[in-house]
Amino acid sequence: MPKRPGRRPTCSPCRTALKVEQAFDDGTGTMNLALTPLANALAAKQPETVRIWLSRPHVRELLTALATGRLPLTHDGLAGHDRPIAARYLRHELMACGILPTVDKHLLDTEQWLHRRLAELVEHPHQPLLRRFALWHQLPRLRTTAAARPLRATARPYVTQQFTQAQAFLTWLHERGIAPATLTQADLDTWYATARVHQRHRVHGFLTWAITHGHLPRHLVASALMFKPGAVITQQRRLALLRRFTTDDHADVGTRTAACLLLLYAQPLSRIQDLTTADVLDHDGELSIRLGDPPAPVPEPFATLLRQLVDAAGPPPALLFPGRLAGQPVAYTTLHNRLRALGFPIKEGRVAALRQLVLQAPAPVVADALGFHPTTATRQVTNAGGTWSRYPSPRS
Repeated sequence: MPKRPGRRPTCSPCRTALKVEQAFDDGTGTMNLALTPLANALAAKQPETVRIWLSRPHVRELLTALATGRLPLTHDGLAGHDRPIAARYLRHELMACGILPTVDKHLLDTEQWLHRRLAELVEHPHQPLLRRFALWHQLPRLRTTAAARPLRATARPYVTQQFTQAQAFLTWLHERGIAPATLTQADLDTWYATARVHQRHRVHGFLTWAITHGHLPRHLVASALMFKPGAVITQQRRLALLRRFTTDDHADVGTRTAACLLLLYAQPLSRIQDLTTADVLDHDGELSIRLGDPPAPVPEPFATLLRQLVDAAGPPPALLFPGRLAGQPVAYTTLHNRLRALGFPIKEGRVAALRQLVLQAPAPVVADALGFHPTTATRQVTNAGGTWSRYPSPRS
């Protein structure tokens, strides 16, 4: 029905469409055509949700700046905006509808964090060394990994904590009047004696890099990292938890599936959250899941639960655990908190599962099938008291 001149739309979708047109006005009274895919994507969402989002002043300001060209419609343009949370949400919407090229969100967030942190440390006496560490070591390694596979949710915390401890170590040197070039083994041992365990672990990467590249004396020796065996739950409790999460329908299907993936295959949450329907394979009614090579079989009754999650997700390659951001998986902390709210022992359950697996098969086989590093699997053989040290001898 043609709209009467001067008459405001009355239905909810029409009111929302009008607000979108106004927000995307390029300054000439018409909508910026480059933002048409985003307008279509918003039209598919709940009208009330879109109107609430558009009613926020900083969101309207950001959209107007993009529509009028005052803010470049690029990743760099959004990265420089003074409202990073709003820009981050909009970036994912723009990537999901094809306006911006898809890039790894963890890489983008880490790059922005490092650049902001370096800008804040401009007066730090060792800012040039920290800058080299961040831009010459940390970011290149992160970009190389992102080019090979999607980064896990733990990538950013690992980099930021490593940088923070490097800064704390160099601050400790400055406060004692010690120049990096004159650092002695006695000084380094003193720091190790007074630092906490997490500080010693996080600074190890910086020390190794700085010694190797001559930023610290090459004769120094950074203490080797020591890994504790870790607490575990009993096999009886592990089986009881599996029985609970495969049969108890009080929790949502996604949380129950995540718990079973952890208890059966010892998968970390950072890997579980990225799984898609393309990772679940169905061969003549027999399910398998691609965690490594070859895919691992999925036993009943977990197979039934996994099928429910796949059916609800939609056609491949839909995310099994979708998040709030368009095209992005559920946040690591969200999935972690959901399991914790149910009293689930995340770390203890995962370690127990991995130890049980390496007692049943050689560590290299488990590592290949479940996507672990061989060293990780081998370490758990020792912790579990197993005797596997190599592949079993071939039979004739």
